Amino acid sequence: MKPIAKFRTLIFFLLGIFLISSSFAAVEVFSNYDTHLQVFKNNTIVISKDLTLKNVYDVGIVPGQIEFKLAKGTEGSIGNVDVINVKAVDRFGKEIKTQVRKTSEHTIIVLDIYYPLLPGFEYTFDLEYTLSFEPGGIFFKSLQIPLRESTIPIQQGDFKVTLPENYYYTYLDSGGSNYTIDGNEAQWKIKNDLPHYVTFEYSYLPIRIFGLKGSYVFWISINMLLILILFIEIRRELKKAKKGKKKGSKND
Repeated sequence: MKPIAKFRTLIFFLLGIFLISSSFAAVEVFSNYDTHLQVFKNNTIVISKDLTLKNVYDVGIVPGQIEFKLAKGTEGSIGNVDVINVKAVDRFGKEIKTQVRKTSEHTIIVLDIYYPLLPGFEYTFDLEYTLSFEPGGIFFKSLQIPLRESTIPIQQGDFKVTLPENYYYTYLDSGGSNYTIDGNEAQWKIKNDLPHYVTFEYSYLPIRIFGLKGSYVFWISINMLLILILFIEIRRELKKAKKGKKKGSKND
């Protein structure tokens, strides 16, 4: 390569980094953000993402490092996780360099994407990682998942959650966004960063009534049953006591 050509490439590279650092959210978007989350009985989750990064600026850019942050939230959220492995490849099957960083608040997956993008051009890649998590609960387990894990805006995409076999959704909430359920799979459409999150509860007990959490319905039913049994036993003992008094009065 001639020195002038090398110099132009270097300028193009440095200009892209400068644009990213000065106006990150304004120059690139995820034109497609498909996510498939598979939950397994051994408290692991496999997350597969099919992503398309698009340059929406009027000059060429170099994306650089792309971060996906998993927040450390309350118990039962997807934040209480440990990243077991991470793999990313481009559309040609070439592996993308990744690393995992941990802070007091986040586990961060970092991808190195130093690929020049001209205005309007796209870069498609796949990201897959496995998480171990703490679902909590005995009969019912719950998770809260943020759909946007980076600062890059999402234009559109599909988000799908697959439960283990013979498990059922007992509660779903995504801030009013519509969803569809087919057996042990639930799916949402992502449009302009919405919905922000998905919360769901699942169990091998198929309890789902009027939008209430299945765990609430289950434990309320158990408590009512126990109260009913207690009431029956108290009434039975009172009847025995009355019969005893009548027998005692007759003997007198």
